[in-house]
Amino acid sequence: MSTSGSTRGVVYVHSSPSAVCPHVEWAISGTLGVRAELKWTAQPAAAGQLRSECSWTGAAGT
Repeated sequence: MSTSGSTRGVVYVHSSPSAVCPHVEWAISGTLGVRAELKWTAQPAAAGQLRSECSWTGAAGT
């Protein structure tokens, strides 16, 4: 049985130290098969941490 179509979603990163941010982008890129370039902003609830979100679309089952 095969499925067709596409799906979409959002990945929320609630808190990450700056040194880990490139690794998060790498992991998202590897999963989605396209380069993810996230815009990181300060996380006001956690000093020194960053947050971001990434909307994506992909094949069904992604």
